[in-house]
Amino acid sequence: MALSFFKKNKDKSPGPANQPVAAPAPEIDELSTETLLTMNMVSGGIVVEETSGAPQSAVDEAAILYASGQTDMAERLLKDVLSTGDQRAWYMLFDLYDIQNREKDFEQLALDFAVRFESSPPIWQKATNGAAATPNQDQAASLELPSLLDKTAAAALHEFIKAAAKTAVIRIDFSHIEMVDETGASECAKILNSATKAKRKLQVSGVDRFIALLQDLNRATHSRAVHWLLLLELYQTLGQEENFENLAVDYAVRFEVSPPSWSEVQAAVVVQAAPVEPKDDALQLSGEITPANDSALQQVGTYAASHDEVLVDLAKVTRVDYGSVSQFISVLMQCLGNGKSITLRGHNALIHELFRVMGIDQLAHLVPLHPD
Repeated sequence: MALSFFKKNKDKSPGPANQPVAAPAPEIDELSTETLLTMNMVSGGIVVEETSGAPQSAVDEAAILYASGQTDMAERLLKDVLSTGDQRAWYMLFDLYDIQNREKDFEQLALDFAVRFESSPPIWQKATNGAAATPNQDQAASLELPSLLDKTAAAALHEFIKAAAKTAVIRIDFSHIEMVDETGASECAKILNSATKAKRKLQVSGVDRFIALLQDLNRATHSRAVHWLLLLELYQTLGQEENFENLAVDYAVRFEVSPPSWSEVQAAVVVQAAPVEPKDDALQLSGEITPANDSALQQVGTYAASHDEVLVDLAKVTRVDYGSVSQFISVLMQCLGNGKSITLRGHNALIHELFRVMGIDQLAHLVPLHPD
């Protein structure tokens, strides 16, 4: 197995975990001069060879620029890459906007992503970097509906939408619903209808599962009209006109009454449900990892001393500085040398691409925020 890691000066060995190794931020024209070391794990020990560490793509360059604190340059480069359809660049830009609390730019990118790839974009998750959040009347509000969609759940949905600012994005998670009674279906349909007519900005998650549940209910021998009407309203909310019209015809035949009519409304955006935070004893790191703030890497060494499996959660880490990469690798090497297995998880796309281009993906198992 070949393990590649960064080294600024080939005449010096990686420093110990408690010695920060500072590296100057690279310029794009200097990247071709960087070197990597390839470590071959063989039965007789470790063989180290030097190889080129030049970035192979614009995505690589953007990752290094961001790690070097050159955020504006990284953003411009990523925007240029979007047209190529490389989803890595899209996810890197999503995470950059998230870190910078640029929700409007994030939402516009989400719309463009949905149109371009015909799949659900990431959901807005304000990055936590230790700073207090500034209240914003336009900030998105989220509600997870319970397993039973009944009168109580519908009332909660009504109050939730009513309480949200008129310009706020309203996120509704349908993924936990297992049962829908008649009152809940009727009230929910009315609420969605009112929200779309009022031009509220809706985002929904878990909607495919919810649609499948309603379809099963409608196929039952003694299906209820309210379940059909809720599904029609859901198709209307999602802007799925063809599905709406097909179901409307079936509804008219089944119940021998006129179905609702299609209306042109602002369609809700389908997003991924917020990830469930794992519950384990992983080491949680946060903020930025920089040469001036190396306590995070010292924590990894301390944690590894008492764990055979080194599990580090980087979900709240916003940036790993380029100057900290060699020290990071030194810490991981020490863990490997002591027979530890290493998993780094939850990191944003900007960090993931940095890890990949610097060879950290060969030292540790990576479980990024956005799976490949």
